[in-house]
Amino acid sequence: MEVTEETFDSLTVEWKALAAKAASRSVFSTPAWQRAWWESCRSDEELVLLAFRKGGDVQGIAPLMRSDETVRFIAYSDVCDHHDFVVSDGAESQVFTALLDRAERSGWSSLELDGLAEGSSTLEALPALARQRGWQVEQTLDEVSPFAPVTSTWDEYVQNLGKKDRHELRRKLRRLAAAGEVSCYDVARNGYPAEHLPIFLDLMKASRPEKAEFLTATRERFFYRLAEAMAAEGYLRLYFLELDGEKVAASLCFDYEGDLYLYNSGYNTQYASLSVGLLLKAMCIKEAVEQGKRRFHFLRGAESYKYHIGARDFQLYKLVMRH
Repeated sequence: MEVTEETFDSLTVEWKALAAKAASRSVFSTPAWQRAWWESCRSDEELVLLAFRKGGDVQGIAPLMRSDETVRFIAYSDVCDHHDFVVSDGAESQVFTALLDRAERSGWSSLELDGLAEGSSTLEALPALARQRGWQVEQTLDEVSPFAPVTSTWDEYVQNLGKKDRHELRRKLRRLAAAGEVSCYDVARNGYPAEHLPIFLDLMKASRPEKAEFLTATRERFFYRLAEAMAAEGYLRLYFLELDGEKVAASLCFDYEGDLYLYNSGYNTQYASLSVGLLLKAMCIKEAVEQGKRRFHFLRGAESYKYHIGARDFQLYKLVMRH
């Protein structure tokens, strides 16, 4: 198998096509997402973007970066929920064998791979291959990344909630409707909503002190770059909830290959008693149902609200391999 070092420019077309059909496909594994992080947030890391080809066709892509002798996936988990290699179904053994060959020749002392989803072919194939070559391998739990399977109708989705959660959701929706004129809409479906992103970021900062602290200048620059990149690919969804014409909550989502990802959100705390943040998320799920999506991803973190509106746990793992 031929292994070549690539750039974002040289690999994007093939990468995008392979990412869309990979078994472990995720919006976080797309070239647009990875490039947005690389161009906004990298410091002294060295790009290690490898393509694995057989007969001229790309069978696998390793989107990695190197710092000293340690190699990791591009993007850190503070902003990237899922990571993985992009590999054609059935090519895992050949791709990972070639990857380990490259690692040993290049003097990588360790591979630290986080954000790997349960069921990933990387978890199934790579550790055994590495151990056969004398690598020390440690696999640990990383974090949960809850999701909700999407049903065929919204009524069915609500009915599948626990009795208490179902009652509470309906009660909160009635209370919001009684508070004034309510509207929910996506401003990103037809392009990059540049004028709306600052409003989203303000609501995000206002909703919790931790979110305001999280949004450093670097991360805020990343959000702008990411939103533009996702919009250019048609993946961006930016939902607002309005009450009597005022934007009171916002959710930044990605729509990719049949799944809707809730990336971040915020709300005006003056309307906390009306549960506007929670209800906008429920409305996003409703839209996912109406559009025939397969899954709604709440992403990293076990916040209790997720389970009140239908989330199930989905485990992420970290793989550390030393040679």
